[in-house]
Amino acid sequence: NAPRSGTRNPLRLAVLRLRVTEPAWTSPLNYDKREGRYTCAGCGALLFDTTAKFDSGTGWPSFWRTAQDGAVAYKREWTGGLECRCAQCQGHLGHVFADGPR
Repeated sequence: NAPRSGTRNPLRLAVLRLRVTEPAWTSPLNYDKREGRYTCAGCGALLFDTTAKFDSGTGWPSFWRTAQDGAVAYKREWTGGLECRCAQCQGHLGHVFADGPR
C-alpha cells in the first residue's frame, strides 16, 4: 500500500508518487515569497524553510539546505541524476542540481 497523501491534486499526486516531472514554472511554490516552512505533500514531514530558498532560474522551487538533518533522502538514478525524496514517505521532491548559491 502506498502511503496516504495529503493532496488530491492529480498532477501533484503524479509527481509525488509516480515521480513525474512537474512542468517548469507551474508550481505556485516557485513564486511564493512568504516566510515559513515547506512540508511534504504526502506525509506532512518538515523538509525545508524559506531561509534556504533561492531563485535558481530553473522554474522549480529551489533550496540549498534542508530544514533538518535526515529530512530528505537521495537516490542516484540510472541517468546519473540525483533524485530527492521525502525520507519519511519516499515521496518524490525533485532533483539536485549544482546551481545553488556559493
